[in-house]
Amino acid sequence: MDHARSAAQFVATGRALEGRALTQAVQWHAEHRVLLDGNRTIVFN
Repeated sequence: MDHARSAAQFVATGRALEGRALTQAVQWHAEHRVLLDGNRTIVFN
């Protein structure tokens, strides 16, 4: 990312990255790779 991009391009890129992160998080949760330990979250890669 650089300053040559418009605000709309930044928003679109952010949405795409959030979508990928959510997809990965849901997949890991379904595979039981995410555990809660008190106030900590443990993710097995």
